[in-house]
Amino acid sequence: MSGIVEKSGGVAEFGFAYDEVLDGSLHYFMDVREAHEFLAPDGSSGSNQIELPDRIMNAYVVLTHSPSTLAFPSRAAAKAWMETGRYAQLKTMLLSLTYK
Repeated sequence: MSGIVEKSGGVAEFGFAYDEVLDGSLHYFMDVREAHEFLAPDGSSGSNQIELPDRIMNAYVVLTHSPSTLAFPSRAAAKAWMETGRYAQLKTMLLSLTYK
């Protein structure tokens, strides 16, 4: 994502991924973040905070209205959603972000 460059000089990346929580359910997220945060070593999803020269940025999509409601009932449903126009629109929006 060439439009968002971190304070350290790295480029922010787009992702659609999930965390598996204690009860086995999957918490999906769609955002931009530092690339290494998608593979956080502590088993979490990492942080979507991007440090810019003069502020911190978070850019993400809210996939459900309630933390207790799953965004997708299964991995297959999430994968199917990735083929929809809504997913494509949201991805395009996140990829179009710039900061100057």
